[in-house]
Amino acid sequence: MNHEKDLIVGLINGDAQSFRKIYDLYIKKIYHFIYGYVKEKNEAEDIVQNVFIKIWEKRNVIDKEKSFEGFVFTIAYRAIIDRFRQNASKPYFNKGDMLDPQVSSSVFSDDLLHQHEIESLYNKSLQALPPKRKEIFVLSRHDGLTNKQIAEKLGISVKTVENQMTAALSSLKAFFLKL
Repeated sequence: MNHEKDLIVGLINGDAQSFRKIYDLYIKKIYHFIYGYVKEKNEAEDIVQNVFIKIWEKRNVIDKEKSFEGFVFTIAYRAIIDRFRQNASKPYFNKGDMLDPQVSSSVFSDDLLHQHEIESLYNKSLQALPPKRKEIFVLSRHDGLTNKQIAEKLGISVKTVENQMTAALSSLKAFFLKL
């Protein structure tokens, strides 16, 4: 575990070698997580690459004291949702060549179904959290508040917010790994 912390510190500092080792450590887990939702090899691979690009771009906001795996899976989850949203808004025709309306409708329905399934699972995972932990998580991840802002808003310590976020991410990860 200490080795992984060293890699995370290296990543935060922009060390490409540390990033490569983190990539090697997480690539299979992230691929299987994403493939479980999109069920298409090329699509899953594209999303995985985007996840690691995002990790590199956001390396300066990584908190080495928090769950790095939770950070990675949160990015992966958001990438899946973003892809479903992109696909749902894409037209299903090329340069004026309309597909058969039944095929187009079916493909669009499948994308919406997948998006709905993921959002439903995500909502179920949130409902499984204790109320206060859920509130803290929602304020952080949905409303974009910092730990300090959440602490001030709820009248609790920043450390309590951090602990609750760590516990929430662990619970969500456990929920999704059971699927």
